[in-house]
Amino acid sequence: MASKGKVCVTGASGFVASWLVKRLLESGYNVLGTVRDPGNQKKVAHLWNLAGAKERLELVRADLLEEGSFDDAVMACEGVFHTASPIITKSDTKEEMLDSAINGTLNVLRSCKKNPFLKRVVLTSSSSTVRLRDEAEFPPNVLLDETSWSSVEFCESIQVWYGVAKILAEKSAWEFAKENNIDLVAVLPTFVIGPNLSSELGPTVLDVLGLFKGETEKFTMFGRMGYVHIDDIASCHILVYETADAKGRYICNSAVLNSNDLVAFLAKRFPSFPIPKSLPNIYGEQTYGYNTSKIRKLGVEFKGVEEMFDDAVESLKENIPTMASAGGAAKSLTQWLGEKGFDEETIGRMSKRCKNLPNLDASEASGVWDYLLNDVKIEQRKLRYVVTKCPKVLTVSVDGKLIPTVQCLNTLQAKPGEVAQAIIKFPPILFHSMEQKLCPLLAFFQTLDISEKQLAKLLMVNPRLISYSIEGKFSQTVDFFVSLGIEKEGMIGKILTKEPYILGYSVDKRLRPTAEFLKSVVGLEGTNLQRVIMNFPGILSRDANKTLRPNFMFLQSAGFSKDQIMALVAGYPLVLIKSIKRCLEPRVKFLVEEMGRDRGEAVDYPQFFSHGLRKSLEYRHKILKQMNSRCSLSEMLDCNQKKFAMKFGLIAAV
Repeated sequence: MASKGKVCVTGASGFVASWLVKRLLESGYNVLGTVRDPGNQKKVAHLWNLAGAKERLELVRADLLEEGSFDDAVMACEGVFHTASPIITKSDTKEEMLDSAINGTLNVLRSCKKNPFLKRVVLTSSSSTVRLRDEAEFPPNVLLDETSWSSVEFCESIQVWYGVAKILAEKSAWEFAKENNIDLVAVLPTFVIGPNLSSELGPTVLDVLGLFKGETEKFTMFGRMGYVHIDDIASCHILVYETADAKGRYICNSAVLNSNDLVAFLAKRFPSFPIPKSLPNIYGEQTYGYNTSKIRKLGVEFKGVEEMFDDAVESLKENIPTMASAGGAAKSLTQWLGEKGFDEETIGRMSKRCKNLPNLDASEASGVWDYLLNDVKIEQRKLRYVVTKCPKVLTVSVDGKLIPTVQCLNTLQAKPGEVAQAIIKFPPILFHSMEQKLCPLLAFFQTLDISEKQLAKLLMVNPRLISYSIEGKFSQTVDFFVSLGIEKEGMIGKILTKEPYILGYSVDKRLRPTAEFLKSVVGLEGTNLQRVIMNFPGILSRDANKTLRPNFMFLQSAGFSKDQIMALVAGYPLVLIKSIKRCLEPRVKFLVEEMGRDRGEAVDYPQFFSHGLRKSLEYRHKILKQMNSRCSLSEMLDCNQKKFAMKFGLIAAV
């Protein structure tokens, strides 16, 4: 076969890039692929197995974040396909993520600028640069085309840093290409589906695999999405490179589906897998589509949704033994649970929690059980509780999901045993992607001066935090505190670290009504209200009508004026949540009837209600009465028993 010339593919071992290398070799090109470590056979072995690789493939080292790293590779070629993306770690800040994406692209283009014989650069961008805008800005049934750009401001508001990075990286590429006379064309794929050539599964493939194992969170969050076969994406890259008149951006998409329609289709087409027949609609009705006429005019005919998912499933069956065909003798999870000693009644309760339980495969169950028992150190009786509470935890891929998740939690400076306790409290923490959930979470909390170490403590105390939406939950809570006059930087972070469970409460149904009660009924406002919340934020999580109002009314009936109650609450907020019968009533009675003191003394020293009745109040009052001595409540109570005895001469000072 006559060579069509030599081209460079950056990030050649990636999901899309591997298919591009495959099709370039089949088309007769000599391919120079850049990878971070050419000697890592686990990463690159699949490339050497491609037809024509031994004769026309060369792999060299290059790193996106090293300026000049691509010089030699680019200088040896007449065309460049830039598909590589920088590695983003959980410790990277938002600024580091964006800087990596933008500078990574510009580093490749700076190398391209140095090659005077370079014909064209094809940039792999994303449909995320087109479709991410506030729904209100989209007219019904709008067809997005290459002139459309996502809103950076909108992406930032919902913490989608991947979208921000892709937008800014592509715009930086266009600006650089224009300034330096580089012939640049961009391919904008939608969600890419199809066979994986590598034995290693990247994030996109793992998302699809998760869906076929019943893990639906990702696709629920995706909402309405475009889908395209990976082979079509590889072909589109080559087509825009070879077509002399190709210019600008090219959206590549086969079909647009709401997540609900997608799973309904897949559940029917692949009934042997635990795919739900529907997903929650968290975005409302979305109706946008894509105008792909520009790429279709070049002769592209896209494969359908059926073919792309058929090919993906076939690839996963070959690479993942646990995804056996429906005709196999796979053991069901209910069978495995029975063999493990769970009785029928318990399995019945589990089936009510997990209606798809009889259809779940048990191929991962033994590995999950042993790992959580032996490596995570969850006691067997507590592990049985975890499984009873959330049986789907036994379907998590041990190597692909469970171990990386636990290792990530361990790196959060958690103390021994804390990860086990977090899993016991909230087993679904094992389903969440640490990279896609934890990174945005950390970036958000860092704006509140909450460090990674503090976030680790928050997660260990309230692991359910990882399932909450930043935009739908955390941002609203922060805005609520700001509306109360509490400073965002520093102060709100202290509130959240002091009371991590407060993030789980609804602002409109719980926090705001309670704050309004404290303002309108109790009379707290300004610094007094802020001080109460700072000292005891948990008061906001209490139901005003069920807890705070009865206590307020009791204090009124016990003879305290409204101003006095306000002073009591400002000094000791717990007075509104203490038990009336076991705390407030007996202490008020003892203060007035036994001690003969005015209620105003408790107002001057609200911590009076925190001291034990028998151990402190009764004992010390009795001593003082015998000594015919009198002192203020604070002098009487702000000391331990030994210091009290020394203060009033019961024992000599040492």
